[in-house]
Amino acid sequence: MRSIGKGVALAVVLCAVSALAVCAPPRAAASTAPSPAAVSYRIGIDQDCDGMNPFVSWSSISWECFRLGYDFLTRYDADYRPVPDVATSWETSDDGRTWTFHIREGMKWHDGEPLTAHDVAFTYNLILDTQHWAFIQYLTGVTSVTAPDDATVVITTSEPNAGMLALYIPILPEHVWEKVDPDHLDRFRNMPFVGSGPFRVTEVEKGKWVRLEANREYPDELGGSPRLDELYFVISENTDAMIEDYKAGSLDAVVDFPATYMKVLAGLPGTTTVAAPAVGFHELGFNCWRSPKSKGNPLLRDSVIRQAVHWAIDKEKIVATSVAGLAEPGTSLISVAQGDWHWEVPEAGQYRYDPLRAKRMLEDAGYSDRDGDGIRETADGDELSFRLVALTEYAEDQAAAKMIVSWCRDVGIELTLEQKDEAAFSDDIYDNADYDLFIWSWGGDIDPGFMLSTFTTTQILNWGDSQYSNPEYDRLYVRQAEAFDPAHPEDTTQRKALTDQMQKILYRDTPYIILWYNLNLQAFRTDRWRGYAMAPGDDGAPFWNFIRTSYIDLQPVGTGVAADEGSAPWLWAVGAVAAVAVILVVLLLARRRPKPVEQP
Repeated sequence: MRSIGKGVALAVVLCAVSALAVCAPPRAAASTAPSPAAVSYRIGIDQDCDGMNPFVSWSSISWECFRLGYDFLTRYDADYRPVPDVATSWETSDDGRTWTFHIREGMKWHDGEPLTAHDVAFTYNLILDTQHWAFIQYLTGVTSVTAPDDATVVITTSEPNAGMLALYIPILPEHVWEKVDPDHLDRFRNMPFVGSGPFRVTEVEKGKWVRLEANREYPDELGGSPRLDELYFVISENTDAMIEDYKAGSLDAVVDFPATYMKVLAGLPGTTTVAAPAVGFHELGFNCWRSPKSKGNPLLRDSVIRQAVHWAIDKEKIVATSVAGLAEPGTSLISVAQGDWHWEVPEAGQYRYDPLRAKRMLEDAGYSDRDGDGIRETADGDELSFRLVALTEYAEDQAAAKMIVSWCRDVGIELTLEQKDEAAFSDDIYDNADYDLFIWSWGGDIDPGFMLSTFTTTQILNWGDSQYSNPEYDRLYVRQAEAFDPAHPEDTTQRKALTDQMQKILYRDTPYIILWYNLNLQAFRTDRWRGYAMAPGDDGAPFWNFIRTSYIDLQPVGTGVAADEGSAPWLWAVGAVAAVAVILVVLLLARRRPKPVEQP
């Protein structure tokens, strides 16, 4: 999923006490807050939240809330293998076309209603009936989903579906969502939030925080009741301010910060930092849409130009400069964090920094600098001059964009750098593709199916932001989804060969240039808190890692006294603010979906 960005603000505050109430999650806010003695954990992030509707929300905070607030048919363990969640067990028919899932009994929704197999069938049938772009790719080949009783779900497919244990679809409560107009699922706010997970979202304050309360009836088999009472995702509008809040003790962890802050955080007493490989990447994307509706420059439909840009870029330097050398330069689409699904591009076939080769390619294709101004033209005189968008929320992308502009100019391609905020740019992308090139990032899930699906023709103006289309690729997508042997479900050899072939096509056609693979950059207090669970493996990260274990097991170090100490930074802040209430204080200096639009 995408990551939504932060804004920038300047607040001049005359009353420091009121400033604390505005800029930090309240210690005892509103009637929904637990007692002031509640055990609270606060995670800082400098990206905003775009809502709680899984059919339209795509920000990283939203999806972390979906992972905590909803259950799924199956989930992932710390080694990223499918394990039971709502389903306790399953079996498949000899031909691989019928799956029977046995649903966990005794589960309840946050409002006390029972969760049954009928909720699972309702969720999947809602997607099938509406063909909703957000999740339909998971249900490739599914012909029916039924619940013959409260504890059984039967899924039938026209062909085997290799991703049946990786259906990353939140299970929704039928008694809530049956009241929503299926033709306008995207408009439902989904608050109050009714899920079944270990936490319930109780407050969403855009630009400030998202608050979650522990679900005290969460099944012991899935981890049981969280040790925390409440969890906050605290949204900062300025990274420097967020880091200072962490250093002052107002935050217990910070995530997804620019790599340049790693050295500062790593040296703090009582802090552990990680830079763990994460699913996803940062990419340079091209508008490839072959449609008269597209507002992008049609020259970019020529893969030769896109390939020349690829040869013109020095990814090693981008990584060294933009992400402090911590990340791995990108090659193929699927992240190295997804293990064997990553296609290792042969050394001889890799794009490398070779501006001379880029120039030769362009010259051979008829793109020459005919008027001597340094910019190449077509035979008809159309210049290779394009718009490049870099999002204001991401300093690393801004740095990369400036280098790319310079390198492209060296080979005769002019890029005009445009800086936009993430929300405005997402409208440009999905409102008839009003852009040429852009730098953005992707998250995703462990199974490669979702990320690969974003380049299928059906995802133009939906999940697809390059608007790429290739009939051969579309056929391979269906084939990889069907590459499942029920007699040997663990054998992924055939599917791996097909997903490698798809990545090879994308690497050749270059709708994306993968700049670097994502990292989970996180810092967290280990002097005051214990119960952190790393994933994947010991070299992983405690949050944003597809598992819920850290959130369930986190607790203050020591006894109840330690719990009070965990609250101390906020109490200290109140006292400090009161002491300076008469002083003028200046603070805070300074992914994923909009509405669907018409398909081609």
